[in-house]
Amino acid sequence: MAKAEKFDQDNAGNVPPERRAAWLGRWGAKVSLVLSVNNKNNFSPSLSLTKPLENAVTVFTKNGNVTTGQSRSLGIGFTSSADATRTETIGLYYSFEDLKNLTLDPTKCKPNTGPYLASDLKIDDFLMKGLDMSFQPDALLRKEGESPYTTFTYQVKFIVTTGGNLTLAWKLVELSANQSGNLFAASQIKTDELTITMGKVVTDDSGNKVPRKDFDDQHFANLIGQAVANALQTNPPQ
Repeated sequence: MAKAEKFDQDNAGNVPPERRAAWLGRWGAKVSLVLSVNNKNNFSPSLSLTKPLENAVTVFTKNGNVTTGQSRSLGIGFTSSADATRTETIGLYYSFEDLKNLTLDPTKCKPNTGPYLASDLKIDDFLMKGLDMSFQPDALLRKEGESPYTTFTYQVKFIVTTGGNLTLAWKLVELSANQSGNLFAASQIKTDELTITMGKVVTDDSGNKVPRKDFDDQHFANLIGQAVANALQTNPPQ
């Protein structure tokens, strides 16, 4: 509420033109939410058969004999793994003018009470930083009533990793099993990526408010860059 009041104050008639943000009301936002879940399972049993043999005795003429233990062993191992990734992409578009006239019920957005991180995305703080910079005298060049910016881009990524393993080991005289590593291991990585691009909207032939081309292209470029970065992180070049 405090941020909305500041916008209204900045748009008031008694505020100098260089400190007005009325241009923000002619903007909109494209929102892309990418939800991905990566599951990894690994099953790696191992078995070692050992046959003890008679000790070997090395005879020396001086300082006594040396006894060395002997055995014969056979190792068997097996590995099976599975890796699956599920990705969901959701796209939204809002006109700030429509959002201003929208009545929201704060009770619909309940805080997260689970064990995971719950935090303010700081989107309003990001907007205020851009507005505050535009309000500084001679910081940015712009015409009266026009935006000094072309677009804003805001990206947030949340990563939640869970995993577990099971290790059962036996060691007998002639048999040992799973002496190294995990018998079974599983992990899950959940990645939520939010990309918001804000820019000027225009009215199409049907009277709908749609993103301007440079605004639309910028959001598309952001998504491509995000996809390339994720691909390089998953499969780094050799």
